[in-house]
Amino acid sequence: MIVVVSLVFVSFALASVPPKDFHYRISNEGIMIEDRFFLWKELYDFYFIKAYGIETLRIRTESFLPGELVLTLENIDKEKLLSTLTLYLPYREYVKPTFMEKNADWLSTNFPLEAEKKKK
Repeated sequence: MIVVVSLVFVSFALASVPPKDFHYRISNEGIMIEDRFFLWKELYDFYFIKAYGIETLRIRTESFLPGELVLTLENIDKEKLLSTLTLYLPYREYVKPTFMEKNADWLSTNFPLEAEKKKK
């Protein structure tokens, strides 16, 4: 029972933290995030998703770790990025949520950490 509760807590804690803004660069050889470079052959596919009110680009990797790269799209044209990335990676319009993502969404909707703003 303690193991299950601790796993639920960890998944909720990890899912409730919004993504950090990183400096990244996309080139014809791959993607550089901070000081780590990923070649196109190391990447699997990509899709867009809105998380915590922020539009994000998620790129899945061939290797188990990191598994997925999450890039926030603040002032970037989504259509231009889509046309550029489809030259190198397959685009997925829909990706089935994992068990952990489903549980994190359920926990965040049923047990919100932030208090709701009161309407005046």
